Amino acid sequence: MITIFLSGFIGSADAQTTSPLATTTPTIRAAKDGSPKVAPNAMPFSSPDSRPCEIGLISTVASRFGVQQVGFTMFGNEYTPVDVDKWGLQSVIVSRVQAAASRKSVKLIAYSPSSWARAAESASPMLRSNPERLDFVQRTAAGSKCQRYVLIERFQNGFSNTNQSVEGFGIVKWGNPIKRRTFLFALTYITVYDGQSFEVIKKGAASLDDEPMMSRLMGINPISGPNQELDEAAFPAAPAEVPANQKLRDAIRTLLTTSLDRTLPRLLQQ
Repeated sequence: MITIFLSGFIGSADAQTTSPLATTTPTIRAAKDGSPKVAPNAMPFSSPDSRPCEIGLISTVASRFGVQQVGFTMFGNEYTPVDVDKWGLQSVIVSRVQAAASRKSVKLIAYSPSSWARAAESASPMLRSNPERLDFVQRTAAGSKCQRYVLIERFQNGFSNTNQSVEGFGIVKWGNPIKRRTFLFALTYITVYDGQSFEVIKKGAASLDDEPMMSRLMGINPISGPNQELDEAAFPAAPAEVPANQKLRDAIRTLLTTSLDRTLPRLLQQ
């Protein structure tokens, strides 16, 4: 199993997006006495095997963004997936896990998309027992020998009192021509496994922790999980416009960053 070692803190989610697989090497300048001198702002560099793996990160969120419409009838429902790989959502996840890990070593572990597809289709991650996910994590983690494993996946929730659902990252327009509402959402689920027994230590949906329960019960907020209501004009005229939309990109990254920062420390606390 191929693993990639990440050392030190990765730049914040607000910084310019970089690949989470890139290795940063310190900038070296010569001091007056001729000895090498590391630039003050350079991150420390470690060889891949210089530290034991304390946290193995398996992030399966990929880069799919949904452009969705929910109507009052089945004929008003539409969903179009869009690839937003250049938005750097994976790098946001890596940086937030590293920040929440309190300087513990983190490995980003590669996984088989086809194997994950089979595991993800099996059942909800909220179930007490998830044998398919457990098998996926064990196979993916083979040989990495980490103390704990963190699986971060896209999460699905029902939308208001309709028969529709929202999942992962996306934007949804809801209503009829007279009254429409638009919501942006970033839904993820986190499961922490013991590195030896692979028992689930902690798990939970990423949350903003600021949603009044009554707003959900009364249908004021139709989405349970990190979301933001936008002006109707924010809904893209065509799905193909999404990848170049910087406002949507920044808003999704903010929702993802805030929800992970409020949820990961609690789940990673030993």
